[in-house]
Amino acid sequence: MKIDFLRPDITEADIERMAESIRTGWLVHGKYTKQFEMLLDEYLNNTSFVTSSCTAALHMSLILAGVGKGDEVITTPLSWVSTANSILYQGAKPVFVDVDPKTGILDIDRVEESITPLTKAIIVVHLYGQMADMKKLSKIANKHGLKVIEDAAHALEAERDGIKPGQLGFTACLSFHAAKNLTCGQGGAIITKQKDQCKLLVRDGVQNINGKRVMTDWGYKYDLTDFQAALLIGQMERIKESHEKRLDVFAKYQADLSHWIRFPETTGKHACHMFIIWTKNRDLIRGKLLEKGIQTSIHYPPIHLEPYYKKLWLRKGSLSIAERMGEETITLPTYALTSEEQDYVIQEVNNACSTYST
Repeated sequence: MKIDFLRPDITEADIERMAESIRTGWLVHGKYTKQFEMLLDEYLNNTSFVTSSCTAALHMSLILAGVGKGDEVITTPLSWVSTANSILYQGAKPVFVDVDPKTGILDIDRVEESITPLTKAIIVVHLYGQMADMKKLSKIANKHGLKVIEDAAHALEAERDGIKPGQLGFTACLSFHAAKNLTCGQGGAIITKQKDQCKLLVRDGVQNINGKRVMTDWGYKYDLTDFQAALLIGQMERIKESHEKRLDVFAKYQADLSHWIRFPETTGKHACHMFIIWTKNRDLIRGKLLEKGIQTSIHYPPIHLEPYYKKLWLRKGSLSIAERMGEETITLPTYALTSEEQDYVIQEVNNACSTYST
């Protein structure tokens, strides 16, 4: 059996809507973008603005938060590199704090000890599909006058303590990358009340005044196309149904994987973006699974050990929990697998781990 790592939830109706958008000849800032933003706002009970990527949304968030050259921003080493890269865009310094050994999420109990007079913001990542404790983190941030930016690329459907992404943070940033639960290949959104500033930031600082395009501020080319938004609309309309299917996949993994296979604890409502296991001899086990036709991935090698970041700050051994997880993590296929497909994955994971995870 062949099990792909990704299988986007895209229907023929979604494709037709995207094609219809292209046929109009109006490819940016059109009716589909507005429709998608309305659906997203209704789902999150908030206000959003679509962007070309989650990275763009993170960068915009830092600009809106006033982060600049010489500032420090606390964040996690367990994320995609763009979480930290966005900090560098502003000439600021990422300050990595180790993660919770039970979840892989930024260890909030370690945050306060890393705050200095140079700290301006905190980027917290809602990892694998579950949220950090935003109530606890917000108290720390408010105490020190810091902005909390939520990297919610994995967590559109998540909740914790009745809180959704963007409800307590200064902003929240979403991703519609090819690997996400909702996808248009590349794309993102920023959850914010500052929509007017966002309009300038995503469109080169240009606005229409008396029928003329005028650059009134500094900006970037961070806007989404209308046909990408069209591809997202149907997925957004099916989000509850799709999430329920992923919940079933998560529950079956948790129930049927061997009791000694470790995976992150679940807190709150999980978006079910990625199902992670932690195992020794990770690369050997991934190779054995691939021989059986099962594609897997790694989320994530710690950012501070990437070759570029190793030249800048921390050395190996400085963030021991994140480093251990980076060596042991395997990401299993997490879309709406059939029962037969998932039974096969579980069987082969159990077999490989029992043989090689020593």
